[in-house]
Amino acid sequence: MAMLTLIAEPFPDWEAQVHAAAARDLAKAVAATAPRSCSARYLVARGSEKPAFDSPVIRVEHLPMRAAMLPYVWQSGTTARPLDGEFVHALTPMLPLRSRGEDDGSQTSVTIPHSLAWEAPALLGSAQARLFRAFTRRAVKLADVLLTPTHATARVLQRQYGEHLPVQVLPLAPPSEYLAGDDDAARREALALPERYALTTAMPGEFGRLEWLFDALRTDPSLPALVVLDGLDPRAPAKEHRDENGATEIAVPDELRDRVAVVRPRELADIGAVLSGASLLLQPQTYSGTGYTVLGALSAGVPVLHADQDATAELVLDAGVAAEASGPFAAEYSRLFRDAEALAQLSVLACDRGRSYSWRSAAWQLWETHANL
Repeated sequence: MAMLTLIAEPFPDWEAQVHAAAARDLAKAVAATAPRSCSARYLVARGSEKPAFDSPVIRVEHLPMRAAMLPYVWQSGTTARPLDGEFVHALTPMLPLRSRGEDDGSQTSVTIPHSLAWEAPALLGSAQARLFRAFTRRAVKLADVLLTPTHATARVLQRQYGEHLPVQVLPLAPPSEYLAGDDDAARREALALPERYALTTAMPGEFGRLEWLFDALRTDPSLPALVVLDGLDPRAPAKEHRDENGATEIAVPDELRDRVAVVRPRELADIGAVLSGASLLLQPQTYSGTGYTVLGALSAGVPVLHADQDATAELVLDAGVAAEASGPFAAEYSRLFRDAEALAQLSVLACDRGRSYSWRSAAWQLWETHANL
């Protein structure tokens, strides 16, 4: 009887909470698609809450350490010994690995969710970028198979570790909290969102390019309100102002204060409500994380205007529009809101594209990957 063990504790970066939610969805799908006589195990850190799964095929167990200790102790191969002989998967590169013989029955698959540690390490901070690269190097050396959510991320790994590095693409899906819910209208009202708005997760600066959107608003007074969803993108060591809670504030120009709303979600389900109410998702960033926000937007039928960043463009395909410079980006932004028919057509394409991403498909591919090892 084969058991697939899922490491539920993610790499401790800005996406950790979302990766944890995604791991729960993947676990449900892995249990639902388990071949006959196969099962799944879901490992959480000591002190973490155990999720309740309906399926009898999956069981939840606590690791002997707390989450804060895992990034340190899992850099040592000795902690991987209890997983010998098992099938193991992690949605981030943080997992225990060690050198093993070829006949011990172990199989380890590792998802490298993004390429920021190489393409924009300043966004992670030097310590976190080094740690991410260190875990990835161990995975390159010791894991049986590397997985990425996009071909773009796979190409970055191959540039770093050799063009013949075997990498498989495993498309992910938005966590269930990022999907539309029955109480979305109430959540949007509680967040004081306007009735019609464009949405962005962009941050100020050379990587986030939020300034592109401010420039577009100045150029076209007819554009609807802009909602900036704060906290979903990484931020370089802050030069911004901080509020009374120590969180960085996004400075909105005085002349745009009545047209721009900066919103920090209270919980993950708020993100799904904000996404489902948007008319357009704006992604001028030079980088991409795992892409959960884009996937959530597509699932809600929200098209994406992006800066043709490779991973984002791959996720979106024909469900959006690309513009690589500030001027053309502003022009497309205005065009889409002037041309209701074009925006509606893109919304249909976004719905179609969104249906191509599902945790069930990811789980099937994960089982197949381990069956082929």
